[in-house]
Amino acid sequence: MGKCVNPSDPNSIPKFMDPLPKPTVAMPVQHDEYPDGSYHELEMKEGLHRYHQNFPETKIWGYDGLIPGPTIEARKDKTTYVKYLNNLPDEHFLPIDRTLHSSIDTADVRTVVHLHGAKVDWESDGHPEAWYTKNYEMTGPTFRRQVHAYTNHQPGATLWYHDHAMSLTRLNVYSGLAGFYLLRDALEDRLRLPSGKYEIPMMIQDRTFNEDGSLFYPDTPPFPVTVNPSITPGVLGDTIAVNGKLWPYLNVEPRKYRFRILNASNRRGYSLSLSNGGTFHQIGTDGGLLEAPAELTSFDLLPAERTDIIVDFSTMQGQTITLLNNDQEFPLNEHTSVVMQFSVCLPLDGEDDSQIPETLYPEMALHTEHAHLVRNLPLTATTDEYGRPMLMLNDHMYHDPASEKPSIDSIEIWNFINTTPIQHPIHLHLIQFKILERRPFDVDVFTETGEIVFTGPAEPPREYERGWKDVVKVDVGKVTSIAMHWKDFTGNYIWHCHFLEHEDHDMMRPIKIIEDAHPVQLPHADETPAEDPAPADPPTDTATPEETPVTDETAEETVNEVMEGTDGTTAGTADEGADETNADTAVAGSNETNIIAAVEGYDAAYAVTAVEGTGETNADEAVEGSDETNADTAVEGTDDTNADTVAEDSGDTNADPAAEGSDDTNADTAVESPDVTNADTAAEDSGDANADTAAEDSSDTNADTAVESPDVTNADTAVEGTDDTNADTAVEDTDHTDEATTDEGSDQPATDTAVQGDVEAGTEAGPERAESGAGPVYKQKPCNCPKCRYARKRKKSN
Repeated sequence: MGKCVNPSDPNSIPKFMDPLPKPTVAMPVQHDEYPDGSYHELEMKEGLHRYHQNFPETKIWGYDGLIPGPTIEARKDKTTYVKYLNNLPDEHFLPIDRTLHSSIDTADVRTVVHLHGAKVDWESDGHPEAWYTKNYEMTGPTFRRQVHAYTNHQPGATLWYHDHAMSLTRLNVYSGLAGFYLLRDALEDRLRLPSGKYEIPMMIQDRTFNEDGSLFYPDTPPFPVTVNPSITPGVLGDTIAVNGKLWPYLNVEPRKYRFRILNASNRRGYSLSLSNGGTFHQIGTDGGLLEAPAELTSFDLLPAERTDIIVDFSTMQGQTITLLNNDQEFPLNEHTSVVMQFSVCLPLDGEDDSQIPETLYPEMALHTEHAHLVRNLPLTATTDEYGRPMLMLNDHMYHDPASEKPSIDSIEIWNFINTTPIQHPIHLHLIQFKILERRPFDVDVFTETGEIVFTGPAEPPREYERGWKDVVKVDVGKVTSIAMHWKDFTGNYIWHCHFLEHEDHDMMRPIKIIEDAHPVQLPHADETPAEDPAPADPPTDTATPEETPVTDETAEETVNEVMEGTDGTTAGTADEGADETNADTAVAGSNETNIIAAVEGYDAAYAVTAVEGTGETNADEAVEGSDETNADTAVEGTDDTNADTVAEDSGDTNADPAAEGSDDTNADTAVESPDVTNADTAAEDSGDANADTAAEDSSDTNADTAVESPDVTNADTAVEGTDDTNADTAVEDTDHTDEATTDEGSDQPATDTAVQGDVEAGTEAGPERAESGAGPVYKQKPCNCPKCRYARKRKKSN
């Protein structure tokens, strides 16, 4: 140990003493069962690492005994196979809390590796319960394979691999189990970005040490609890390490350098800038290259976030520049406000022919108008039985049944409603997403009533987070909206907060991706499928509301089937007629609803899909601003019903699933009896009904929704013979209807806000928001092909 250097005292540790090391590159090994150059073996083992030249060696756990672990370099569309061998000791050297999941009655040293940001089959994803011990003597319940297969069917990006063992992630990563995975592709090769020794991955972590140079990790939180060792809400180091060195320096040439920066800290966030006010040319985010570079003077990184930047030192010759941290979440000092130093002191080694291209990756837009579901997901806090704060997602603990069950090849929008007093980096496995917006809301009102009352305008993504992301900063007191496309794989995945202490203490939830359960292409409004023509006379065996009431026994819902001609209802996986609800959709007929959507301040629960207040309704997708409406399934239990065909023998019908035997029918879904209230399109007291197309001087109502025989409702599934309405949310056994259609059997017009007994339930808005309401609505545009335009024109002229 250097003279007068005390590793436990940052004031005694001199800065900028060690050069910034570049992580070693993992070399493939020969294996007869795998193609040449595709197979790697990394050994998780204990090692000794020197964090500072004046420190003694520190005991760590690392991949191949290194910090960071060896960088795996991979190519797009070429499968990389990795076997992570667990040769760690039998006892952990950091304090284990045995009150947490999987630590109560399992081995103390368990590990599994997650490739963060990878689109990969769930069996290779690194599920937290797929852990294993040395020599696979014990394995977790979801363990499936020893060799991970990374297919790399995604754009080039800065990924990273790290430990993900249930209830041990915070300790294993703090011990050193993390490394880079750089995925490259042909586009990157053509762009002439800085490469070779001018491309440097940078892993930033904060650490605290004991006097002897060993890693310090607290065994109790900073408040009294009844258990020891105990998890703590978060661990902040008092030193900053980059690639395993404290406050290192990097001598650079006056030319362009590419830095792939990762925040691999347990809890600390960073707001990085250059001391000379220099520019970062951002070229990529978590999921790969941007459409075009963004010029930044600073950017934020919460744990697990990455950014890909170029710094041009060509005009800084002779300067010494410090990389500063100005993150304001925690008090900073002269140690935690400094990261590392660049010295532009090397001579130029040949001409710099690298470039910062004007165009990087042509935009491949994510079309949110095709979203099937909108999920409202609160982030909440409670206290566990030991008096410790416990943070949760969607008011669920980890072991509760899966409530997020996306359908493969579907687009969804997730709204994170942060009711806690701190920000959270939320990470979703498998997919990359786009940040849509953030919007402040009244936390107290939401906590008391479940209603989202926005208090300000929507805020677009920050300049440095406009690319593809797999981690999003969920701000305090805001609803943060993201959109994603679930594709390629079904199975068991995870979403969680990436503050590692939060993740280990129940701020993690399962994602179960299921087989396709949504319609993809809807018929044109003026076309009738050749098969299954509409019957000339009403079917004699059609159930009526009076004949077949819905009961708890008959209303069991399943996400994979549509129950037509019965009293059943399909709504994701809704639990109905119960006092508590936990589902992908709203639970009907309950006094307490805990759903993916915001629970609004009334008995009926508005849920996963936001179907907006227009004349058109498509439950699964919000269909806007046209005279055609489609609902995928038939509204049955009427005099004459045909599913997915145009209603016949009626006075004025234009619909895909037309409800027949009525004087004027045009519908996606039939909204029921006068007592029903619609929570996206309000029914108000008026003598005339009008929604997009006014029904004038007539007792008929045409509001781009069917004015049908009473007591019949359809929204994505036929809810028959009941007073219930289902719009991806089954709201049953109540007099409320949650549907983006107008009320039937009454002379009330549709508006943009649901009104129930003088109480405004609210509208939802997405990128286009109403000024009042409960959550985002993302609208689907009407089909604009010549046939549909002609059909609309012809209908209006009639």
